[in-house]
Amino acid sequence: MRKKAIWLFAAALSATALVVGPTASAEPSRASAGTVVIGHDQEPATLNNLITPGNAYTTSLVTNLVLASGQRYNSRAVLVPQLFAGKPRITRNRPLTIRFSIKANARWSDGRQVTGNDWRATYRAIMDRRWDITSREGWEDIRSVAVRGKTVTIVFRRPYAAWEALISGNIYPAHKLAGANVNQLYQSGLDVSSGPYRFVSWQKGTQLVLQKNARFRAGSAARLDRLVFRYIPNTASLFQSLRSNEIQVTEPQPQLQIVEIRRNNAFRVQSGPGYFFEHLDFQFGPQGHAALKRRYVRQALAMGINRSDVRNALYVQPGLVASARQLPVLQSLIWKPFEANYRAFFARWGFNQRNVISLLRRNGCTGGPATPNRNNNDIWSCPGVGRLSFRFNTTAGNQLRALTFEIAQAQLKSVGIELQPRFAANALTQILPSRDWDISMFTWLGGPTSSITAFALYGCGGDQNYMTYCNRSVSNALQKAQFTPNNVQRRNLLHQAERIMANDVPSIPMYVRPGFLIGRRTVTGLSINPTQQGSTWNAELWRTSQ
Repeated sequence: MRKKAIWLFAAALSATALVVGPTASAEPSRASAGTVVIGHDQEPATLNNLITPGNAYTTSLVTNLVLASGQRYNSRAVLVPQLFAGKPRITRNRPLTIRFSIKANARWSDGRQVTGNDWRATYRAIMDRRWDITSREGWEDIRSVAVRGKTVTIVFRRPYAAWEALISGNIYPAHKLAGANVNQLYQSGLDVSSGPYRFVSWQKGTQLVLQKNARFRAGSAARLDRLVFRYIPNTASLFQSLRSNEIQVTEPQPQLQIVEIRRNNAFRVQSGPGYFFEHLDFQFGPQGHAALKRRYVRQALAMGINRSDVRNALYVQPGLVASARQLPVLQSLIWKPFEANYRAFFARWGFNQRNVISLLRRNGCTGGPATPNRNNNDIWSCPGVGRLSFRFNTTAGNQLRALTFEIAQAQLKSVGIELQPRFAANALTQILPSRDWDISMFTWLGGPTSSITAFALYGCGGDQNYMTYCNRSVSNALQKAQFTPNNVQRRNLLHQAERIMANDVPSIPMYVRPGFLIGRRTVTGLSINPTQQGSTWNAELWRTSQ
């Protein structure tokens, strides 16, 4: 039910036979009338998006169509009712009391009514400490939940500022949660639906199939008979499948092949900025390199990477964006450049290789180069922390992330800092939560309330703070911001936190990653969404002329 930042990961799986149904055929299947095949470079680890392995964008693309939400973000990043009969209402400010009702015609595909008891059961599952829930931020501040049929009344202990997004997510069936081990729930399928589609089959490593839910009455009925998610982790294979019409829709991470696809009149390419940004995180925990606990080392890393060069090489020069002005280097970990409260706090760490060498020398480091040199092989060692050689964790199979690493590796090597590649299929599903890494590169994906929930990422003990970064002044400001309804006061608290973070450099913001949605012109109704709701947010309205 979270509407927070969620991380993207690229599951590097082997491409296998291309099939559409639960049984394989001798030749690749094409989209039939009423079927659209969506190509994706990531496969879900589970279809339970309450738990940590399911806290991924690729999971939500499926589950949002089957387990409907109270509200969902539209293409303008506005929450609009789906299962809720209307917008939730504040009935009392002290204590904060919220009331909403579920639509009278909302039913599960097995014929049961969707009621307030389903919402309460989902809340209780989230709060049950036996389960590996991704985040309980905000949920822990609910004092009581009262249910009367389809009406739910929620009372908060404190005025949680992001309450509407918090309560508006996927609703799980109470009759399936009862007595279930939530950590094991929906590992291979979904046996009931409240959305426009229902689960049919999942051939892991290949594809997942959804079919129109004939019992769905709480919104527009699906116009397609079937949706097929085909998982193709290799970038070249994904675009080849698009060109050969084995898939008709894809929402790729920015890749160089998009430039060529734009020139092909058979496709429509939608693009634009969204609430997702690429960044490099540093590990502060005991399994991370000891040098990363030194602020000056993190500052040196920030100055040693030319983020403008990375942006230009990945996006501007290939033509993925028209100009550098359309994709500024990101200078904040909390806001995006298009948000009113954005401030360039990290601009102080502009690319300066000579300053890197000077900073390391001042702190007693030895063994590095006297001046920047692209042919350098001398690596610094620093007092008490050893050689500046770091494991660089990111997803395998992604061309642009591989190129980012190559650029950063060459730039840092020229000033005496070494990056060792650790590209893996489970880089973010398992390695990231394990905290057994030095530097991790990935994308956070969120929505308009992501700034409010920044404590989860950067607060001491935050549920999604995989860096284990902890600065008490930052943490206190972020925590207080969550419970500050006044927009100006909350903005000031977040600015206060980020000024400190910009000096600490727990993470290096890179850029707001542009979103792309590509579809054959035979498929209509596609609409890019700038939030974690994703490309399938309105899939019930899609049509195909094939």
